[in-house]
Amino acid sequence: MNIHQYRSNIKRFNEGFSKHKDVRKQWNKHTKKNMSRFNHENSIWRLDLKYNGIDEKAMVLVGASPCLREDVIKLKELDDNFCIICANSALKFLLKNGIRPTYCLCLDSDIVDIPQHLDCDSEGITLLASSVVAPQVLDNWKGPIYYMAYYSVDKELRVQLRRRLGRAIMGGGNSISQALYVATVIFGSHTVMFVGNELCFDDPKNYYADKKAFKHDPLKTLYPVVDVKGRNRWTLPGHWNYAIWIENICGQLTPPGYFIDTSFGLLGTDTATSIHIMELSEAIDKVKDAFLKRDRLNAAKSDKAKAKILLEIMPKHEPSEVYRYNVSEHRERLLQLSRS
Repeated sequence: MNIHQYRSNIKRFNEGFSKHKDVRKQWNKHTKKNMSRFNHENSIWRLDLKYNGIDEKAMVLVGASPCLREDVIKLKELDDNFCIICANSALKFLLKNGIRPTYCLCLDSDIVDIPQHLDCDSEGITLLASSVVAPQVLDNWKGPIYYMAYYSVDKELRVQLRRRLGRAIMGGGNSISQALYVATVIFGSHTVMFVGNELCFDDPKNYYADKKAFKHDPLKTLYPVVDVKGRNRWTLPGHWNYAIWIENICGQLTPPGYFIDTSFGLLGTDTATSIHIMELSEAIDKVKDAFLKRDRLNAAKSDKAKAKILLEIMPKHEPSEVYRYNVSEHRERLLQLSRS
């Protein structure tokens, strides 16, 4: 995504929420209460400094949709080449099944659902929190916390946030669309896997894989959709928008990445040719193989040995699907933008 698109997305999101006065009031209230927490050291942009020098990982973005029940055990097949960022609504379910994510992303100001989602053993897990998250959630979190500016607040608060945290990565969306920005812009990963992100469902009574992570409001305004397998499902207006949002981000990122959806829901049903659909086990094997070849390439001592491995990775000098470009230069431009 070029810098113009990056700024335009934030502007459009701010304009879209200008009429939601009650929600905006809560965002302003939480931001003011949280302001003393924010500083340059715990800005999400500082994570770049901690991540530099580490071999690039495939980022696994885990949502809380019903299909997560089928795939959660397969996540145990992940090795050190993968890094999990989960939505707050998926955290308890992952922990219950023996999966401990590296990062948990919490975006909204909800004071009912989010506190119960994050009331768990959070020791050692890094929370990526927006500036509008309820203060009691931040008080109770046991692991490190890095903050990102949520720019759909009043102008004077946006000015203060920029001074303390730098620019917003994105104005909002849902946790997974925000996690996609973190994975690509902050960590510079160009291999991203979506797990538990159907964004549609069979049972309109409850969307979450973990039935205890219920929504306190009843699901309203359901409408029918067809998923990537051609099945008739249900979705919510927000979920439909999130699918379009994520597809657009994957299509607009410059240079392009390699994106895999294992959820078989709405992602990839439209014009998202940049999103590959495959089973989770197949995706894990494909990415492991790509990183194994990368490690072999790095370990090769002679030019002849490197040329042989390159021929495997890029036959006929065509880019490998999974491991095909260096994102460093593009990411540095975005990081400079955030710090300017």
